Amino acid sequence: MRRALPWWLIWCVAVLPFLGWYFTGLFDLDEGFYGAITREMNRRHEWITPFYNGKPWFEKPILVYWLMKPCVAMFGIWIGPRLPSVLSAIGVMVLCARFVQQKFDEQSAQLTVLILASSAYFVAVGRLAMTDMPLLFAFTAAMFCFWRSLDGEPKQRIWCAFWLGVGVLAKGPVVWILFTPIAAIAWWRLDAVRPHFRGYWVAGVAVMGAVVSCWYVPAYLANGHEFVQKFLIEQNIGRFTGGDAAHSAGLKALPMYAVVLFLGMMPWCIWAARSAWQCLRSNSDNLLGTYLAIWASVVFLFFTISSAKLPHYVLPCVPPLAILAARGLVALRWPIGLAQALAFAWAIGLNFAQIAWYDASGQAEAHRAAGYIREHFNAADVAFYQLSKQELKQGHASSLAETSLPSMLFYLNSNVFESDNWDEILDQKKQVIFTRTGRVGEPEMKALSRRGLGLHIVGELDPTLHYIVYTIIPDEVKKQ
Repeated sequence: MRRALPWWLIWCVAVLPFLGWYFTGLFDLDEGFYGAITREMNRRHEWITPFYNGKPWFEKPILVYWLMKPCVAMFGIWIGPRLPSVLSAIGVMVLCARFVQQKFDEQSAQLTVLILASSAYFVAVGRLAMTDMPLLFAFTAAMFCFWRSLDGEPKQRIWCAFWLGVGVLAKGPVVWILFTPIAAIAWWRLDAVRPHFRGYWVAGVAVMGAVVSCWYVPAYLANGHEFVQKFLIEQNIGRFTGGDAAHSAGLKALPMYAVVLFLGMMPWCIWAARSAWQCLRSNSDNLLGTYLAIWASVVFLFFTISSAKLPHYVLPCVPPLAILAARGLVALRWPIGLAQALAFAWAIGLNFAQIAWYDASGQAEAHRAAGYIREHFNAADVAFYQLSKQELKQGHASSLAETSLPSMLFYLNSNVFESDNWDEILDQKKQVIFTRTGRVGEPEMKALSRRGLGLHIVGELDPTLHYIVYTIIPDEVKKQ
């Protein structure tokens, strides 16, 4: 067996792929929504009800906003929004390192950390301002604590319950739905630890309930039926049962997560799958390995059969798969150099890809426009016109990347009037209109003329640009 490397070197390599998240602004849609909500909550001094553009927004629980609010306030709009995800990803690696070192050996712990750092899937999600990394940290901590409770430390079950409660605050009751079959299958398959399932369940439920109640109760008291309908029913029950049409892809998407994990953990996925299969076949020989394989399998199967699918949903598979891969590779005396080289490669590649997409998608341009508007105009005088994807119009082909740009509200640090109806925009008597190139044509110009108004383009008209900022002026001023 090879000698362990110094841990300071391991951590330098492991953290490297996460550096550079601050080179670009937020991407739409998810990052944009979370960022805009965070800044509005900061403006309102609000800690309970998430608001987006002046209205309650219950698509996700509160934890991501609780983490982002102080980070944005202290570290600004470039470092702050993604900092909680980056720290959560590093935290997951720390949890895995300590657990594997305790339960296996130092070589396996070091290789687990480097496998995570050299898995594009794990690193890419960890560089985004989303709910998934805080959820992954909480769920990973809960699963490690649960195993410790079966391995001679029964009081760890209370800590497991605590972290499950934190996971509910990160992404909702799906955490319970994942934990329950994992625990049930472990009880069924692992005869040797079955007696250790007794004890501390009532205390654990009480602790979990207390953690969850610190937001769910005040959120219900503040918002009543709207909270129950929008969050609990539509965003949790509805998504799993098929109510989320936007994220549903039918039977053709069944292989989706196999592809995500195969590409996102290449080449480690090969040894991870092999180790998981061996552990499931011979659970009596490797209890912890079987537990890790059950954990990964339940998460994978749950999201595979779920009707709502997004690539980042299956992220809780990654820590157990990384540990299983590391164990298999240590047994083969695998050199650690490949993991280090891949971590360096992703440190360069992901930064390059992030910056390239930020420019090519037009979001860099939009955020520069937000800075200009914020500097030269009153935010209350701004309207957004037809930013999201539209049907073909005036020969302008809509792009799949066209969204409502919620990140603009983050960089404007204000609410705006949004509409796809030109007359509604004019009725609001806004001074500034922000829209996509090609969205204002002859019908809009005629409507302006009928009201004695004209448009002035801020900056130069360039057909290669994605967006245009207009100011509305009286027609006589335009003629002058």
